[in-house]
Amino acid sequence: MEYIVTVMAHDRPGIVAGIGRAIYEMGGNVEELSQTVVRGYFTIIVCATFPHSPSCEEVKGAIESTGAPGELDVAVRIRKPDEPLSATPPSYDHFILTLFGRDRPGVIYHMASYLASHGINITDLYGRTSDGEFTIVLELSVPPELDPRKLKHDLEELGRSFGMSAHFQHENLFRATHDLRSLAMPGV
Repeated sequence: MEYIVTVMAHDRPGIVAGIGRAIYEMGGNVEELSQTVVRGYFTIIVCATFPHSPSCEEVKGAIESTGAPGELDVAVRIRKPDEPLSATPPSYDHFILTLFGRDRPGVIYHMASYLASHGINITDLYGRTSDGEFTIVLELSVPPELDPRKLKHDLEELGRSFGMSAHFQHENLFRATHDLRSLAMPGV
């Protein structure tokens, strides 16, 4: 059985080690994970498997016990075997959308609304404001019936309407020409 675990807490060293230890000591294995820190708050989502079938409360209690009382906000769900691994079919193509420009209210709302209205799924999202400049990087799953050239034009136009520069590229082209670590972690 796969367990989906989310944890949020004030950031500090050792949270990942504690989560890993709790899963390991229960005989489990981490299959997939994603973690980030935003404004001093640590968040992680983990897919873990166990050879036995502990209750969600047992998994939650084991992870909570690795922090101080009340420190870790933990939620656990069992992933049903018939649930798809992705919200988008394998026929969808993957693109990267980057936006750069002055920060202003509504950018995320309008961009995400446009994408959703076209059946485009955001599979990963990163955004950071520094000195009034907003950088957003979105990984997108795009239905095959959409014309990438038209999408590129429409997204660039939408970005301009917010005073932002928008760049839409196939994931393979983007990865060949960019180092994602330098976008996500300035100074690396």
